[in-house]
Amino acid sequence: MKAIFITLLAIYASVFTGCTTPVATDPLTGQEQLAEFRAGYFYAPIDKPIGQIFKTSIRELDDLGYFRTGELHSESVITIYSRKVGDEKVTVRISQQTDAEVEEESEIRIRVGYLGNLAESQVIYARIRDAL
Repeated sequence: MKAIFITLLAIYASVFTGCTTPVATDPLTGQEQLAEFRAGYFYAPIDKPIGQIFKTSIRELDDLGYFRTGELHSESVITIYSRKVGDEKVTVRISQQTDAEVEEESEIRIRVGYLGNLAESQVIYARIRDAL
């Protein structure tokens, strides 16, 4: 019983906390991006203010065929909730950097489904980035 518990704990730790995968290559320039896929979430920087990213994100999510179900606005974070065909939840979270030196830089976090979907998250990110 103890061995099973330790094995399950090790699997959980490696899947949900230890796995970070650098992703996204810009197909136009060939440069690697700083995006990463951690525990089902796709994280990527965008050098625009959150208001502009928000407006572009809702437009692109609508164009991709997602049904927006809500938004949550706070001082430095905006979260967009959507659904896709099959009733899978799609969450896009845009957060403003708090450092005064990088005030224009924001971070976008995307999660598709319950466990995350890297390929679909990359598509959403690429559409938002290209539209900006």
